[in-house]
Amino acid sequence: MTFSRKLTLGILLLLCLTLSLGGGWTIDRNLDFALQRAQTQNAALHQRERSALEQALRTDGARNTVAAARTVLDYAAELQSAVGAQPFYFSVLDEQGTTLYSSLPAAVRYAAQRGAIAAGARQLSYTAEGSARYMLLASPLQGSLDGLWLVSAYDVAPLYAERDRQLRQYFLLETAALVLAGAAAALFSRRMTRPLRALQTAARSMAQGAYDRRVPVCGQREFDALGQDFNQMADAVESRMDALRQESARQSRFVAAFTHELKTPMTSILGYADLLRMGEQPAERRRQAADYIYHEAGRLETLSRSLLQLLGLEQEQIVLAPVAVRLVFGDVRRSLPEDFPATICTDCDPQAVVLAQRSLLGDLVRNLVLNAANSGPKDGAVHLGCRRQGDGWELTVSDTGCGMAAQELPRITEPFYMVDKSRARRAGGSGLGLSLCAEIARLHGSTLTFVSEPGRGTTVSLHLKEGRE
Repeated sequence: MTFSRKLTLGILLLLCLTLSLGGGWTIDRNLDFALQRAQTQNAALHQRERSALEQALRTDGARNTVAAARTVLDYAAELQSAVGAQPFYFSVLDEQGTTLYSSLPAAVRYAAQRGAIAAGARQLSYTAEGSARYMLLASPLQGSLDGLWLVSAYDVAPLYAERDRQLRQYFLLETAALVLAGAAAALFSRRMTRPLRALQTAARSMAQGAYDRRVPVCGQREFDALGQDFNQMADAVESRMDALRQESARQSRFVAAFTHELKTPMTSILGYADLLRMGEQPAERRRQAADYIYHEAGRLETLSRSLLQLLGLEQEQIVLAPVAVRLVFGDVRRSLPEDFPATICTDCDPQAVVLAQRSLLGDLVRNLVLNAANSGPKDGAVHLGCRRQGDGWELTVSDTGCGMAAQELPRITEPFYMVDKSRARRAGGSGLGLSLCAEIARLHGSTLTFVSEPGRGTTVSLHLKEGRE
């Protein structure tokens, strides 16, 4: 059963209980008030008739039950002959319970009369037979003969009939009210739960892969908050899924590039090794095959070493310490080969001290310097800079080489990605240098920023926190 139906049934049940209990209590109170009015009227009539009957007994001077019975009969005859007199149903019983006279309806049985006498003059009782209902009042008759009781019966069936009529009428009105209320509750509940249905539909769509689904804001505070939370969750899920897709694509490119990088040197090594196995070859041919094998094996060694370093950096936590930038630049100068094809130009504040791991920061700058030199700078120089920026220092490595297109920049730190593969391979590159640099920057709490333009060169910058020696 849907929530809207449960809500509708709950409203109807509450309304039904309220109307039934309220209506029943009201009609029952009306009956009590009507019976109290009837009791007051009937008690006055009973006392009037009792007084008249006592006067008749004293006037006739009845000394025994026979005489008293005759007097009562005469009194009853006078009542019946009176024009316009209200019918008066009564009986007279002596102290032994003998009935001297009775005009009571058959519905008022003898046991009921004895019960009214037993209740006493200050109490009233009721008797019912089928649909007939009577109120009974009993009083002792004071006269020449003691021990006589007057029992009066008053028809109250119309009061109960009126109560039943009110109940039937109220039941019809209640039924109509419940029908109208049910229709209104159904519309209300559907309107109230519309945001929930929209939320359910959006959740199902997201479960089927439609992560761009969102729920509209409906203008109801509670549902608005729920909808906003759902949309924020959906944004987070969509962002996470996009990140996972990008990561999956990056891993696929990594595997494809790694396979290609392995395949090329392995093909050369196997080919030349097979050539040497075929038999005696000329000295020049053997030397050429050995050179190819040696060169490609070196590429494999460099590749494996770079991969191990990259994997190690991804899992490493380093301890940062104050390091003078001029010392890092000096380490880089000393690590470059003697036949380095470019001049190193340094512009560094001698007071520049950063929080870093000296050897890793040196590796980062060295890789950037090698890339800059391989780009063919027009001025034949690689420029190292360090200037204060905010609460830290900005290190830059720039060149005037071939540069890169803007669309290349987002991917250049991916493993094995090369803008110019032929130039990178001639320089002995494996496509992992900038990936290592990006990881080292991450370990230092920073990122690499690239500014490049084809034909005008590239500038790589890194922001590091200031340290104190």
